[in-house]
Amino acid sequence: MTATLTLAAGIGAGTAAAPDALSGPLADALIAAALALAALMATAVVLTRDPVRQAIVLSGYGMVLGLLFLILQAPDVAMSQIGVGTVLVPLLVVLALHATRRYRDTDKDRSGAERAEPRRQGASGPSTDGPSGGPHDGGQARR
Repeated sequence: MTATLTLAAGIGAGTAAAPDALSGPLADALIAAALALAALMATAVVLTRDPVRQAIVLSGYGMVLGLLFLILQAPDVAMSQIGVGTVLVPLLVVLALHATRRYRDTDKDRSGAERAEPRRQGASGPSTDGPSGGPHDGGQARR
């Protein structure tokens, strides 16, 4: 009965285990290099100051993590990482930056438009004319 169980499990005396695709010193070096590259890219993301450039570096970091997951034989996780970490998250960051800068610029325009225009000074000093522009404009209102 034990012979049947061991043969069914594939651990029989005459059966050699199939070699793992990612084993040996070369595979260990590849994993170590991918981990080092991931650590380097993570450091680059943290040290980048400009938010738009940081989103671009974050995209590269997502690609390196996807490559690491592929090396570690997790292709489904690698595809998800490449789709989300390389494309979607940096795109959302750039769009959010664009929206906040655009909102900030329109807010500055509104605050500038609400303030009264400073009066222009001529050669004779500050103008005391009203909004019509004074007696020298032919009666037309200043625009």
